[in-house]
Amino acid sequence: MSDTTRINTIFLGEVASVQNYGAFVKIPGTSNQGLVHRSQISKVNVPDVSEVLAKGDRVWCKIVNTTDDGKIGLSMKVVDQGNGKDLDPAGVQMKLDEQRRKEWTPGEKRKTISLEAVFNTTCSKCGTRGHLSKDCFQVAGGKTYELLPEDALPPSTIPSPNNKDTLDSLEKIRKKKEKKEARKERKEAKKRKKAAKKLKKKLKKKAKKVKKLKKKESKHSSSDDSSDTSDSSSSSTESESDDERHKKEKLNTSKSKTVESHERRSRSSSHARISKRSRSNSGYSQERADLEDRRKRRNY
Repeated sequence: MSDTTRINTIFLGEVASVQNYGAFVKIPGTSNQGLVHRSQISKVNVPDVSEVLAKGDRVWCKIVNTTDDGKIGLSMKVVDQGNGKDLDPAGVQMKLDEQRRKEWTPGEKRKTISLEAVFNTTCSKCGTRGHLSKDCFQVAGGKTYELLPEDALPPSTIPSPNNKDTLDSLEKIRKKKEKKEARKERKEAKKRKKAAKKLKKKLKKKAKKVKKLKKKESKHSSSDDSSDTSDSSSSSTESESDDERHKKEKLNTSKSKTVESHERRSRSSSHARISKRSRSNSGYSQERADLEDRRKRRNY
């Protein structure tokens, strides 16, 4: 046996394969592989090995046992997987595992524990039955108590099935329990009904709120539409009124212009007439003056 395959040696190996019952780990420095049983992977029960280990993982292992066939048993739970420290240098955990295997093997029935020997023994300290001397708590000079057998009890304390009073009392107790259970069920049913009613009310309120919101939205949309139409109509009426105003202004301006032109024409015609008259009057006066001058000259 080489040093690498010696018991209690710790190494960092690589997982070669994963099986249902455990995992095979390569031992460095040799071509051998060791088996880590699923009970030796962790202190907690591992039902599925593939959930914990996978091929290629590097784990710290400790050689626990070897066989003549060359099989090597490994353990991971007794080694710290962070730094490779031995958590069970004395091998206490391995001894406990061996004892568990020896106590019960697969296929065998478990032994029943019989306490007849303990109940039939008498304590050497206090002299009473039912316990061993190592389990006795009796103090020297203290009070002692003895267990009374069932035959020694008074008949009133032991209920007999044939006694009518006991049967009546049991029936009364049973009826009381049934009544209590029925009351509890009724209360629970009432609570459920109340909760259902509350939920219905809440749902109705929410539905009403939604309806109100929808109505408000529809009103706002209709008002917006009406305002848009009114704005358009007002704008159209305003545009029409502006056009009429412009037309009226144009008519007024044209009338005023015609009136002014007529006035100017009348003024110019009147001025011409006056000038003609003035001219005609001035010519007549000159002719008379010339005639008078001529008459005067003749008289002289």
